[in-house]
Amino acid sequence: MSLFGSRTRSKVARAATAVAVGAALTSAPVAGAAPTASAGESKALYDVSFMGLGIAKGSLAVKVDRGAYAAKLHISTSGLARIISSEESIATAKGRIGRGLTPAAYELMSRGDKVTQVSMGLGGGSIKSLRAIPELMERDDRVPVTSAHKRNVMDPLSAVLLPIPAKSKDGVGREVCDRTLPIFDGWTRYDIKLSYKATERVNVPGYAGDAIVCGARWVPVAGHREGKESTRFMQNNKDLEAWFVPSEDGAIALPYKIAVRTMRGMLVVQARQFGDGSSMTKASN
Repeated sequence: MSLFGSRTRSKVARAATAVAVGAALTSAPVAGAAPTASAGESKALYDVSFMGLGIAKGSLAVKVDRGAYAAKLHISTSGLARIISSEESIATAKGRIGRGLTPAAYELMSRGDKVTQVSMGLGGGSIKSLRAIPELMERDDRVPVTSAHKRNVMDPLSAVLLPIPAKSKDGVGREVCDRTLPIFDGWTRYDIKLSYKATERVNVPGYAGDAIVCGARWVPVAGHREGKESTRFMQNNKDLEAWFVPSEDGAIALPYKIAVRTMRGMLVVQARQFGDGSSMTKASN
């Protein structure tokens, strides 16, 4: 699942991303009081809106312990969107953390009008096992996915968790944007190219401080349909942003906001709370 993927699998999966964001995929309830984070664990609650209207709520939990990470994202439709379709997506990812993330496993289950499921095992940056439902339909204009496209990749959920260099004492810096994320979501292979755009001050329950704003570009590699208007739109789309703030333990940068212009309007995923909502202030860089 990815906030930036071109292939629509379900309303919630597309709104979430992913991916993402992306990018955009916790055991915590998506409504009510936020859970209290344990040591080494960061949690966040998110609102998903489309053209200014709330369509879903989500929660993210990330635990870092002795060089390993585990993440879980839960998103479900809310408000008026439930009248049209009641959908729920849960994604999990785990692996090792060092100078970068090395994913070991990724799971996605999305239930609604249709069932979407991914089970992916990774090792050394390569896909070792894969089960994706539904299967990718053959089309004359689809770019084939080869074994080479399944090497040196990461899953969509791990892709939005960015390690903060140990030398960085002031939290997230502009260098967090200096990267290209090679993502395979179970069907398609694409890159998300990040570049520094701005530093903005944010203040939400659980965090007050700087957010690093990255501009983003979606670059299709394989699995996409070259002839589709949506593919061309996303490939040329310059109206994509990802905002990051430091986790409470300072180990990783978490998404604060992801905004993507779609062919029908602006899709925004934005944090409304971090942790249990207690004040956490980070000084400016």
